[in-house]
Amino acid sequence: MPMVNVGIGLQALGHDICVLTGAEFSDAVHAAGLQMIPLPDSVRIDPPAAAPALLRKLPVAVRRFWLGRAELASVFAEPLAAEAQSLRAVLRNGSVDAIVADVAFTGVLPVLLQDSPRPPVVVCGVGPLTISSRDTPPFGVAWQPERGLDYRRMTTAAHRVIMRSSQRRFNHALRQAGSDACPLFVSDWPRLADGLLQLSVQALEYPRGDLPATVEFVGPVLPAGPEDFDPPHWWGDVMNAGAVVHVTQGTFDNADLDQLIAPTLEALGDRADLLVVATTGGRQGQRIHGRIPANARIADWIPYSALLPHVDVMITNGGYGGVQHALAHGVPLVVAGETSDKAEVAARVDYSGVGIDLKTATPTPEAIRAAVDHVRRDGRYRSAAERLRSAIEASTPVDAIANAIKRLCNA
Repeated sequence: MPMVNVGIGLQALGHDICVLTGAEFSDAVHAAGLQMIPLPDSVRIDPPAAAPALLRKLPVAVRRFWLGRAELASVFAEPLAAEAQSLRAVLRNGSVDAIVADVAFTGVLPVLLQDSPRPPVVVCGVGPLTISSRDTPPFGVAWQPERGLDYRRMTTAAHRVIMRSSQRRFNHALRQAGSDACPLFVSDWPRLADGLLQLSVQALEYPRGDLPATVEFVGPVLPAGPEDFDPPHWWGDVMNAGAVVHVTQGTFDNADLDQLIAPTLEALGDRADLLVVATTGGRQGQRIHGRIPANARIADWIPYSALLPHVDVMITNGGYGGVQHALAHGVPLVVAGETSDKAEVAARVDYSGVGIDLKTATPTPEAIRAAVDHVRRDGRYRSAAERLRSAIEASTPVDAIANAIKRLCNA
């Protein structure tokens, strides 16, 4: 959805947009009024699996490296060759002035590595900044940086020893695509693009003294809410509640609602001082086990533009877009997530002071209750979220992306 929203914005500025993405997203692309070319059916990225029970007993860093290897394979390596083939077909069959790629669309890398002429390539960072820095721990362990430490040796060890198999798998995928090996570690590949436009504000990222000149923080591209929102019959409860806590597992990693939504309902159930609003994402086969308390309201989906102005605390598994939606409304957070980039998102939420990182994807009801009560009592979380709200409001992401494309096309 971030890339569809980018396409909507660029089309409104007069650009001709063609979206290359999975066939399962055709309805969303066409509803946005954009042209679409579907990727092959083989390119389908399923929600990540949670860590096996045995792995959950191991140290957090070990568990996160295991999850990271699995997802580097499923998201960055396995789809690469088919993505590259589809992209090359687009470039052969039409006039393309610029390529704007999701950071996970590694099929653009063979185009970047080729010697022949190509259009400018802009990568959009739709998750936390993955590129290595002397000032930050290696991406994936979700450790917050300590000022004054040099993390280059740690990063080298992580890439060349612990994650060596991931790099081998990535280079194998590149060879299948008829490309040379990547000269950088897989998470650093966006450095090779002509521009890396981070869809966030700098205040939600770790400070780096060695940030490449190609990186620009442009702000999140958030959709406007639907004009025809039909509120549920219980919407008056939201309007009249003394406090509202929203819990969500997002739209992707939401197959198992027992990870976060169910324990939240148990943690906050029947609290007279608040209303809990849970959105499930509406994935087929979902179930919430356990009792639905009297102070809880459940929906598949509610537009954030309608809900978040009334929310006091948002509990989430750490989806980058959802977190930035909350911050765009000045809502502090409690984050519990480990799959994909969610642990890194949670660590940045904690680092920036806008919320609490529970450091697990399966928190206990007791941990959730304590975190929510702490965020509600301590006004510093709301104040920090309001500061990021101001930064987001001051950003002009679509204009910044359009200007970057124009600058690169005219270079």
